[in-house]
Amino acid sequence: MSKAGHTDMLTLMAMRWNQQKFNNLATSLACRYQKATKRLESQLQDLESMRIQLAVTQVEVEGWVTDIKEWAEATTSQKNADLDAVINRIEVLVASIKRRSQRLYKDTDGSKGRARIRRKIREEKAILSSVVEKYNSMVPDTERIAFDIILSDETVWPWQLSHGDAVDLKTKRKAFDVVMAIRRLEEEKKIVLSEMAKHWKSLSTRADTLKEMSCQLSSEALKSELWDLNEEGIKGFLSLTLRKKQEVTRMMKHARDCYAKVLTGTSMDFQNDWDGYDSDSELSDEFDELSSEK
Repeated sequence: MSKAGHTDMLTLMAMRWNQQKFNNLATSLACRYQKATKRLESQLQDLESMRIQLAVTQVEVEGWVTDIKEWAEATTSQKNADLDAVINRIEVLVASIKRRSQRLYKDTDGSKGRARIRRKIREEKAILSSVVEKYNSMVPDTERIAFDIILSDETVWPWQLSHGDAVDLKTKRKAFDVVMAIRRLEEEKKIVLSEMAKHWKSLSTRADTLKEMSCQLSSEALKSELWDLNEEGIKGFLSLTLRKKQEVTRMMKHARDCYAKVLTGTSMDFQNDWDGYDSDSELSDEFDELSSEK
């Protein structure tokens, strides 16, 4: 295939793709809205289950969202860079000590291997003790931690709490993710509704234009004034206009049916706009009559 032929083929494929996208836009928007609605219902159920499980109110959940935002802003602040480094060091050392303690009798059979692990644990505990002292010197008295209890399984780090709250950061982040997902889905539904309205307005404008053109082509008084065509040319142009009008009318009917299925209970109503246009049967009769004249 030559370069020109390749370019023409790509152009035809792009035109075909755009036409298919235009023809299927109503179905695509309706599916997007339906999927967003189902996902939103699922997220709302998850949030309600979480609230029941934790016995908290919606106000408390919103407070957790605020805490996570403040925590994120604090962790990205340059002022707390040194404190963050100490916190990360404590978490790494605690995780390493716990992991080595679990491996002490699980993965090691010989006494030499266990002695080596015990020596490594003692070294890391000594480092951890100094890091904890450094951390306690950098924070208020209410946020200090004791070296004796930080190696327990139920430890809740002070930096994972806010304002004396007993809820750990992991739970708050889980609630935060659910709330943010709900807000994103609600915003997506609004966007899709806006796209539906724009699509319907576009089809309505196109139908109005074609209707006006067909009226002008059918009017004996305006034929000679507006269209510099002979009688056969005007009939052919009118035939194409009526065909386009019929296609747009069918697309409007399809869009109305799709949107009506997913917009149950909403204030958007396409029925009033649809009643102003000719039916498919009327357009078909008009088109068949014109074709028989030719």
